[in-house]
Amino acid sequence: MKQRLITAAVLLCILVPVLIFSDTLFFPVIAAVFCFIAVWEMQHCLGCHKKYAVSIPSYLMAIGLPLGLFLVGGLDGIRVRPFPVYNRALYLLAFAAAFAVYMFYLFAAAVFCRRALSFSEIASSYMTTFYITLAFTAIPFIRYGTHGEYYFLLCFLGAWVTDSFAYFVGYLFGRHKLIPEISPKKTVEGSIGGSVGCVLAFLLFGFFAGKETGQTPNYAVLAGLGFLVSILAQIGDLIASLIKREHEIKDYGKIFPGHGGVMDRFDSVIATTPLLLIVCTLDS
Repeated sequence: MKQRLITAAVLLCILVPVLIFSDTLFFPVIAAVFCFIAVWEMQHCLGCHKKYAVSIPSYLMAIGLPLGLFLVGGLDGIRVRPFPVYNRALYLLAFAAAFAVYMFYLFAAAVFCRRALSFSEIASSYMTTFYITLAFTAIPFIRYGTHGEYYFLLCFLGAWVTDSFAYFVGYLFGRHKLIPEISPKKTVEGSIGGSVGCVLAFLLFGFFAGKETGQTPNYAVLAGLGFLVSILAQIGDLIASLIKREHEIKDYGKIFPGHGGVMDRFDSVIATTPLLLIVCTLDS
């Protein structure tokens, strides 16, 4: 527990400056680094890290797509310019096209390397690479969109508040197991507590953001969004646990002592970003 708390404090000291300077070029770079590490961890978990026809393209996608955001808005010194709506649409199309090409490449690799690659390996690699890369590309993408300085914070706030409330409510009041065959410690009470905590956090965030911008937030929409984000955050946690359990590993990595790897720490964040990307895009 002491090690976990120390690591959490160190992570907080790193995260806060990153969020403060999120309008600079460092943010997409850090997103690309974390995306690469998460994909690298997943390739090792799946046993595909030495299947270079699969793993190397996955790493290139993980690095290239977050960094490609520089092409959307351009730079003003070290600051990234806000993304014009037209450029945002083009990049989303380019993202989809990149993964379409990647998909057909993997099909071809399975055909021509059929003795070295199984279809289940390329399918698992593709799904997880898309899942992770979408998230770590979406976070800076959201940041440089309309009201992005607020929306992107919800990626972290929703996931981590849900995790924290679920842990403490489950620890204090948990009696009924949620899905014990995937995550034995999670409880129904903890899950409900996580959702309630996330909704309250979104309402508080809306209140303070409204004070900052001088606008009146739609609290009903914020409450609904908070609830949906909390559900996705918990599903993301369970997805990561399911993959670990099926491949018989405890943690994805050891980069964060007491917390595991990037996938262990960001599993909930990764699951919530597609919804927030949709909300941010509709608000453009």
